[in-house]
Amino acid sequence: MIETAIFFYNHLQSSAAGLVWGAHQVHRDRWLMTPPVQLGTWSAARHLFHMAFYEETIALPSMRQWLGDPLPNLEGLSEEAAWDEAAGKDVQVLTQRFHTVRQAQVELTLQLSESAWDHFMQTVWDPFPLRWVVSKTLQHTAEHTSDILRLALFWDAFIERKAT
Repeated sequence: MIETAIFFYNHLQSSAAGLVWGAHQVHRDRWLMTPPVQLGTWSAARHLFHMAFYEETIALPSMRQWLGDPLPNLEGLSEEAAWDEAAGKDVQVLTQRFHTVRQAQVELTLQLSESAWDHFMQTVWDPFPLRWVVSKTLQHTAEHTSDILRLALFWDAFIERKAT
């Protein structure tokens, strides 16, 4: 097996598991609630929706460029409109949606040659190699995992501080 592919295969899986685990740590009553201002403006549901939407529309299509797909078309793409229209905002629906798109990325890692990881292509960001694109996905997942875990861990502390 290819060393780079195995690294990304493992880390895409483990980072997804961490994000989903974190989302399940947020109390169900708070799933759609706007958190205390110190914790941001997005609910846990909004963070998980964002991750699924981003990976469906940007991350996965960007990875597929190295297999011959075109640059993702972002024209007219509105995450806010998609969020407003989303029927399934519960933890199970959003978890499954995220898991489905992330699993496609995980499987894709094993279809790519070792040379693909360092091959530059025009991306939605700038010209970058695939290694950068998938590393960005890991960074982005870590960022939102942190945001979600902050909701789970510190929400009560900010409410208690406000009350005193």
